[in-house]
Amino acid sequence: MEPLGLLYIKTALESHGNDVDIYDATASGKVKKIKTPPEFKHLDKYYEKDFSPFSLHNGYKRFGDSFKKIIQFCENGNYDIIGISSLFSAYHPDVEKLASEIKKASRSTLVIGGAAVNSLSETAVKKSAADYMISGCGTVSMPLFVQFLLKNLDASKVPGLIYEKNRQIYRNKPSKDPPWKGNIVPIRESFRTFRKKTVAKTIFSSGCKNKCVFCSIHRENSFEQRGIESIRDELDYLFKAGAEIIDIEDDDIFGSDCYSLKLLDLLEDFHKKGFAFTAMNGLTARNILPIIDKFPKAGFFKLDLSLVTTSQSASEKMKRPHDISDIMEIVKAVKGKMDVEVYLIPGLPGTSLMETAETMKILYKNNIKCGLSPLYPVPGVPLFEKTGIPENLNLCRGTALYTFKNDVRDNIVSLLKISRFLNYSQVAENNDLYRTNLFYFLKSLQRRQWFKKTQDNKWLDSFSFSEKFADIFDDLFLD
Repeated sequence: MEPLGLLYIKTALESHGNDVDIYDATASGKVKKIKTPPEFKHLDKYYEKDFSPFSLHNGYKRFGDSFKKIIQFCENGNYDIIGISSLFSAYHPDVEKLASEIKKASRSTLVIGGAAVNSLSETAVKKSAADYMISGCGTVSMPLFVQFLLKNLDASKVPGLIYEKNRQIYRNKPSKDPPWKGNIVPIRESFRTFRKKTVAKTIFSSGCKNKCVFCSIHRENSFEQRGIESIRDELDYLFKAGAEIIDIEDDDIFGSDCYSLKLLDLLEDFHKKGFAFTAMNGLTARNILPIIDKFPKAGFFKLDLSLVTTSQSASEKMKRPHDISDIMEIVKAVKGKMDVEVYLIPGLPGTSLMETAETMKILYKNNIKCGLSPLYPVPGVPLFEKTGIPENLNLCRGTALYTFKNDVRDNIVSLLKISRFLNYSQVAENNDLYRTNLFYFLKSLQRRQWFKKTQDNKWLDSFSFSEKFADIFDDLFLD
């Protein structure tokens, strides 16, 4: 959750003599259950109170501080410019609500930036409460934006600036420079914790060499790798500042053989000093397989690998770079030295849900944790523009399950529940309640209707589904 992009922008602005504060609205860790918006009412039967090990989240929650507290901070600071980060299209409506409230309470110039801005239509920009928007690299654009507001620079010279003039919307070509442009090392004033250790995020590359058709990363960012010495400088700073775990935020870390070996040697040096590493999004199985023996030595304690599907035809259509054989080779090579979690996308065009279930079974039998990410529409990506982007962008979040009809939705959620139980079973076989939980899990699959567990240990009926998942999983738990 560390706001890494804002930290880069803050450092860039300060290097040009500006005073900058960051308000991290999630740092408080506050979680508040609130009324479910009308557009999500169809989800109530899935996200319900359930105390079983195959439960999902329940209710609708706000994470982080209230708008009131954020606006009070803005008012107290009396800022010339207020910038809001909008990273995901599915949450941009909330950003716009905040922007509207800020403009009511403040005379500050308001600018919105981030990945969600890239795909906004001219209509959405016209309706925005913000004075300006910026797409592309903020570390390059924001110092120039300040110069524009000081009337030292024409608006056309600010990369990525989106603005209205004479009732017409203008969009400058965005900067595709990486966030570390100029060898920026973001300064930390505090750290969050993960596994009871201090954790910091960093980035070693931008963009992605892979061309997966359901992803926007390769469309918006050119692939560029950071210099090894620049990485050394930041890791050295983070070590001295007190970080213990480094989370690498890249989308494609080890895409070059020579570079990868140098980088792993560098990480091994810092692991010997005490650092541990994880990368929750940027590991391509086929790239790391030839060098996997170096990962434990470099301090990686977990491998998050995106498989998406085992269907060869679907993989080819989606331009996926690897298959399950690469992952099995990696699991064999690490021999328990690292946790491995593999991610699938149920509902991907060209795949079946029973096929996804079969893959989940294979992963479980090999003691591999399985994570599921239901397909969700991404504005600006041709695959989803063809099928239709909802007018209400809130429905683009994965948990909204917008891309599926009711019957399919029941089965997609059932796979989520199955993955929860499979992961639970890997660690809970000696739990006193395991046999009871297993009974109700298997019974749910057999009758194609879920049980849910109340807080006082009663088992009640929940929603039904149509797929014959019992045919796949019934024999998995035979003694």
